Amino acid sequence: MEDKKHKRQDILKSAMALFKDKGFHNTKVEEIALGAGVGKGTLYEYFENKQDIFDETCIEYVNQIIDKIKNISELNDTFHNKLLILFNENLRMESDITLDNILSSKNIISEDTIKAIIGKIFEMYDLICGIIDQGKEEGVVLNNIRSEIIACMLVGTMSQYIRLKSNMKEKEIKEDDVIFDLLYKGFAVR
Repeated sequence: MEDKKHKRQDILKSAMALFKDKGFHNTKVEEIALGAGVGKGTLYEYFENKQDIFDETCIEYVNQIIDKIKNISELNDTFHNKLLILFNENLRMESDITLDNILSSKNIISEDTIKAIIGKIFEMYDLICGIIDQGKEEGVVLNNIRSEIIACMLVGTMSQYIRLKSNMKEKEIKEDDVIFDLLYKGFAVR
């Protein structure tokens, strides 16, 4: 059973890399199988077709984001440090592929998968709200602003800044980065 799980993950990993590099239409099922170290027939034991593989890679990517945010939220650390880690983890992941890119593939991605991903995005926001609530409990985040609004501001700012930062030499976001400072001061208790 564990071997089947590993093979499935290998197929998804291979597919994710190929879809990123070549796009959906230019990726062949044979290439995915080869990259995963399985035969084409074996690949079809796990997935019905290339569309099925693509949809699963999209969901897998979002699950990876959620796992990272969950791990950050469970750290025994301050709100400030968790926020900095959250920025840098998203920078690493967004340099590979973006959630926006996945959702903008509407002509490729299935409707059911889009619905599943949107549900997972709500899960992601709940985790970020938990981190923000910690900041409120620590007395460093304003209590009069709903956590959901701060989460939207954080995610939107991170997404845009990461796009900008990914084109620069210095990819890590530091505590003294202007954007981090402006963002943090925007909802911090004064």
